[in-house]
Amino acid sequence: MAKRSDAFVLARNALDYASGWLTYRTWRTRVPGAQVAVMIGGDLITNKGYGWADLESSERLGAAHQFRIASHSKWLTATAIMRLVEDGMLRLDDTVGTHVQELSGTKVADLTLRELLSHGSGTTRDSEDSSFWSAERPFPDRDELIALASDRPDIYSVGTAFKYSNIGYGLLGLVLEAVAERSFDDLARELITRPLGLSKTVADVDDRKSAKPVTGYSGIVTSHGRKPFPSPGSASLRAATGFTSTAAELARFAHSHVQGNDELLSDRAKALMRQPLWRYTDRSGLDVGYGLGTMVTSIGGREWIGHGGSWLGQSTRTIVEPTLGIVITVLTNSIDGPAEELAFGIARLLLASQERHTAPLSLSAAASIPLGSGTSAATRTARRVDPSRFMGRFANEWSITDVVELGDRLLAISPAAADPIESAIELTVVDEHTLRLPVESSIGPAGELLHYEFDAKDRIQRISGAWRLKPAPLLEPFPLQ
Repeated sequence: MAKRSDAFVLARNALDYASGWLTYRTWRTRVPGAQVAVMIGGDLITNKGYGWADLESSERLGAAHQFRIASHSKWLTATAIMRLVEDGMLRLDDTVGTHVQELSGTKVADLTLRELLSHGSGTTRDSEDSSFWSAERPFPDRDELIALASDRPDIYSVGTAFKYSNIGYGLLGLVLEAVAERSFDDLARELITRPLGLSKTVADVDDRKSAKPVTGYSGIVTSHGRKPFPSPGSASLRAATGFTSTAAELARFAHSHVQGNDELLSDRAKALMRQPLWRYTDRSGLDVGYGLGTMVTSIGGREWIGHGGSWLGQSTRTIVEPTLGIVITVLTNSIDGPAEELAFGIARLLLASQERHTAPLSLSAAASIPLGSGTSAATRTARRVDPSRFMGRFANEWSITDVVELGDRLLAISPAAADPIESAIELTVVDEHTLRLPVESSIGPAGELLHYEFDAKDRIQRISGAWRLKPAPLLEPFPLQ
């Protein structure tokens, strides 16, 4: 990393580009809307909505709209439990039956808080009748939760496998209420939202005051269209999946898990939460570790923590680089919304903006100078060219390409790709009208030149040579009605 001031400027440049990238990605994936917040070092740098909060009324999505953040709730619940652990009111090896008397003598009575927090308890995920996830019936109340948990099927023995469980986190909510002798909603305010000054983050939909909710939509799975979903209360499963928030407020909570931030927990407690007790492969094939209510994954060679969530018509993801202090939250309002893809893409853009390379940005490679000619004049000319003059979005019938400066490199990025960096091409400045493609084995025109044509006001008119492209506008998110 560069000095903080330099790193901050480079990150802002990357986020300026990310806004255009996000606009295209929301259009490309046909997601109704996405709300994005990015914090760096405690500063909220990005807080913006893309697309629509409601398709039927054409209400645009803003930064104040509230989302059901679903399984992010587990991260908040785990944080609340760790606060009570640090206060001496709970121990991670306490059993649930110790605190919830109705569970005494049942199959789950001897499960520990640690086993439930890490999904190592073997407890059923949602029970055999999970139709509440399709809004066919209400979420289970307290009595039904206890009955479902008590009738635990013998699938995995305790401590033998990672088995994700919403029912298990519902039990943790009961433990919190029993120990503190207050409702879960009151505890959420006392232990999480009030200390952080969060006004739009509440434990469930029925606790929202002056709410401005988004409408959640079905995925494009068996139909070209989307249908709106209801957003019911989560009843006894609010500790597992009930919370409502905005991207900015969720990012503010996530920032409390940055190393050195003691607003909610000590660094020791946070390190314990993010220590993977299990590893599993998620639905996208990604290797993920799971600690205590905390997902752990690798992006750009660095460890990121956080959580995701899927609700009726909403998909959300938050990632945190706890040593660099980077927080990225993406909330989308369709069940197939690419929240994780967008969050990871922003992370890769930010990391790329911090990279330093031995070759100067505008230094022409030896291959770009004809044999026998002097190189000093060409090199000096290239070094004086401002690379920003080449930047923009360009397209033809075959492809779309963004030319952007990240860190000390000028890159050609395809916004059509889910990963903006993996397939990026580094460009070399030759002179004020010319770039060169990298000299490497490629199916494309490796090592060839890109010729920029400018008008009298120095605006780019077209690119010719190895690529033939014209400037392309940003695209509005796709209105699916």
